[in-house]
Amino acid sequence: MATATTLKSIRDDAIKEYQARNSELRESGLYNLDQNKFNVKITQYPSDLQTAPNLKHYILFNINIRGKSKFNQEKTQFEVKRNPDAAGLSVAQMASPTIRTATEAAAGATAGIAVSSLFKGAASAFGLSGGKNLTPVAAASRQATVNVVSNTAGIVAGGLVAGGLDTSEILKADTTFRISDAIALYVDGPPTVKYSMNYANKELGTLLGALKDGIGENLMNLGGESGSALGASLAKLPGAFGAADVSSALGISSGTALNPFKETVFESVDFRSFAFKYKFYPKNKTESDAVHKIIQTFKFHMHPEMSDGKLFFIYPSEFNITYYFGNEKNPYFHKFTTCVLESMDVTYGGEQFSSFRDGSPTEINMSLTFRELEVLTKSMINQGF
Repeated sequence: MATATTLKSIRDDAIKEYQARNSELRESGLYNLDQNKFNVKITQYPSDLQTAPNLKHYILFNINIRGKSKFNQEKTQFEVKRNPDAAGLSVAQMASPTIRTATEAAAGATAGIAVSSLFKGAASAFGLSGGKNLTPVAAASRQATVNVVSNTAGIVAGGLVAGGLDTSEILKADTTFRISDAIALYVDGPPTVKYSMNYANKELGTLLGALKDGIGENLMNLGGESGSALGASLAKLPGAFGAADVSSALGISSGTALNPFKETVFESVDFRSFAFKYKFYPKNKTESDAVHKIIQTFKFHMHPEMSDGKLFFIYPSEFNITYYFGNEKNPYFHKFTTCVLESMDVTYGGEQFSSFRDGSPTEINMSLTFRELEVLTKSMINQGF
């Protein structure tokens, strides 16, 4: 009997501890999320997100910081790579030896030309090239010397620039790393997505259309329709028969017009963009502090940072956005590829500004616009994007 009582006591204590732990997870925004294994620290709004019946739908914003960043390195979790099925080049491909060598060569050549021109300009300004009092032979000799010196300086400068690009740490390939900070916000409205392709109208031309059956066949049938179209097309070429518009004259007299053989040509895929609008009405100091942290986190990671010499910007952070329902990713909405935060608008207060006793506003409006970094393909559509 004593043993049974002891076991019941242990079980009751374990249940209390489990319930208390679940309560802590709910309050911290980590309850049942599949990212708990990464010890993600989620700042959420409102505080009862995931638990209130009408707040089962929410969006999780994960943050990927640049590898060269000096901030939040102690929070990095793992390297984030682009989708291999995207249409663009990966970071590794863009940093390939072939592309880097071509870039370095182009930069070196440009620098060489610039330095050479600078030397020649300086020589001319200081009267070191040519001269009124010099004989033609002496002037040519001096100009040749200036050319040799300028060209040599250009070659040396070009080599130094190309070599500098090759060894510069700031220009080495960079990647992004997931950090432990994340943001969870309620779904602000009906999830929407726009897919857009770019097509252009191109004229293949009557001349190409007239030759569609082959040059030989058309030459053997110059009296037929193809031959007539071929002749009219040639008459339309610039300079044919002087300035006379023979093609238009033929059209007016015959009541016909040349078929330009227009076709719609596929050109590219647009990057998708997404807008989110939020209204924050903090119910207490905890929610007010959470909103302040959310705004600070978004605007911090959307901005770049400076290199040590202030000559380069280091790219801003990137975001991975996911729809959730309860504690699971929602498979019924579209997925997002990696995004950047393009714009952010914050309004402190509504139609009539008011604040709590500590000065924090009672209403805050925030608008976010994200743009994806990867071009979609059929393979990615099959993955749910």
